[in-house]
Amino acid sequence: MTWREISSELLEKLTDPLLVDVRSPCEHANERIPGSVNLPLLSDEERAVIGTIYAEEGELVARREALRFITPKISPIVDTIVRIRKERQPTVVHCWRGGLRSEAVASVLSIAGIDCFRLTGGYKAWRNYLLSQLKESRFTLNPVVLQGLTGVGKTDILKHLSELGASVLDLESLAHHRGSVFGSLGLGAQPTQKNFEAELWFKLRQFENEAVFLEAEGRKIGQIAVPDCILKKIQAGKRILVTGSLAVRRARILATYANELTAQNIELALSYLGRLKERLGARRVAELTEFANAREIEKLVDALLLEYYDPLYRRQIEKGLPYDFEINGDDPESAAQAIYNHYSLDRSHLQLGRL
Repeated sequence: MTWREISSELLEKLTDPLLVDVRSPCEHANERIPGSVNLPLLSDEERAVIGTIYAEEGELVARREALRFITPKISPIVDTIVRIRKERQPTVVHCWRGGLRSEAVASVLSIAGIDCFRLTGGYKAWRNYLLSQLKESRFTLNPVVLQGLTGVGKTDILKHLSELGASVLDLESLAHHRGSVFGSLGLGAQPTQKNFEAELWFKLRQFENEAVFLEAEGRKIGQIAVPDCILKKIQAGKRILVTGSLAVRRARILATYANELTAQNIELALSYLGRLKERLGARRVAELTEFANAREIEKLVDALLLEYYDPLYRRQIEKGLPYDFEINGDDPESAAQAIYNHYSLDRSHLQLGRL
């Protein structure tokens, strides 16, 4: 049994492949194909050693040293693949650019009687393929865009729409960020740009000709840049204006951040307030800081909504006119059901109207 090459394009056509990434843990963490399993032939430290030898002593010496690191790991890696592989599951091995690391594992798998592929060109070729697909908009996305002020329930409406079976693209979830100045609190580190784009591409592949609900987003979500092809789709999509009362918006924001108000996150939030000086002025930011220090959080939230976020978002809302319809998001579950019912009347588009 001999391993075979498979292109990035044909990889997409495989059903439920076991994708084995034999690169080092650091390489896998920084940029990876979604769903891939990392079974490294070299640790991060070993890879650094081999790189130094390659630079100082040449390729042949580096290969021999790499073999010393790799040899004891081959058998355990094959055992792991045999253990996690489903019956008849296509198995694809890859490294950075389809070199010796993936060839070594693919060859031993073949000797062990396991049918497998090696990804031609490795992760590098797959990444270039992904970028070409995004650049050429080689995907179907018919967006229905939820627009509204901060806290009106757009994210909650998307969640309920998803539960109802509607197609949803939650960019903020993919970016691990709520899209505001304080949007990173409690969510941990954002993915790398490459990993965000990879997860986005896998999500886009799921859509066909149906309407896809998503929030209006700017060019960046935290440190993540939204690809131009998605921004263009958002700008051209149908639009729903979501409204809400100040009291419910305040309560929703307080509930969202209630579990995140640790001492460390409060310090972070105070540092983020400093970013608002250009728009609100140093004196007003100092007053808002006093609200935070005194734990007058409701006052702080109201001030941020009315003085900072609402003016910004209203400009975007005006640019989006006219809207297909408007709905109140104070009860996001009811709002999602109303949108879903309205959408279900005609699956090709949302009728104009007001809910």
